[in-house]
Amino acid sequence: MATKTDFSSAEWEVLRDAPNLVILAVILADASGIFGTIAEGMAPAGPIHEALKGSNQLLREVCEKEEMKSSTASIKRLARASGDFSGIQAALRKEAIDKSRSALDLLRQKGSTEDIAAYRKFLITLGDKVANAAKEGAFLGFGGERISEHERTLLAELSEAVGAGSLQA
Repeated sequence: MATKTDFSSAEWEVLRDAPNLVILAVILADASGIFGTIAEGMAPAGPIHEALKGSNQLLREVCEKEEMKSSTASIKRLARASGDFSGIQAALRKEAIDKSRSALDLLRQKGSTEDIAAYRKFLITLGDKVANAAKEGAFLGFGGERISEHERTLLAELSEAVGAGSLQA
C-alpha cells in the first residue's frame, strides 16, 4: 500500500485535495437552501470518519486533520482567484474532475490495486453522500428532487474521471 512518503509534495496535494474538491463541487452544483447546504456540508463526515478508522493507510493519511486543513487552505486560494459565484462553481467543478482523474493516474503508477479501489470508492461515496443529503428546489421541505440534474451530471463526470464503471484498476 502507498503512503504519503511515496509521493512528491505536488503529487500529494492532488491526492489530498481531490476529496474536498469533490465535496465542494457537489455542494455548489445546485442551490439547496440554508438547511440543505448545512446537511450537504455535514454529509461527508461519515465517509471521512470511516476512512480514518479503515484499513487503507493512504486514505487514513489523506483524511488526517492537518491534511484536511491544508486542503481547505489550498481550495480557498483557488476560490478567491475564481471571482464571482459562477466562476467559483465552474472552477471547483473543473478542479474536482481534473484532480480526481490525476489522483487515480498517480495511484496507478505508485499505488496498489487496493489503494486504487479504495480511493475511487471514497471519491464516489463522498459525491453520492453530499448529493443525497438534501433535496434541491424544495420549499420548506416540500417538493424538489433528491439529486438535481446538475448533481447527476457532475457525479457522472466524476465516475467517468475515476473509471468507476470499469473493471480495470
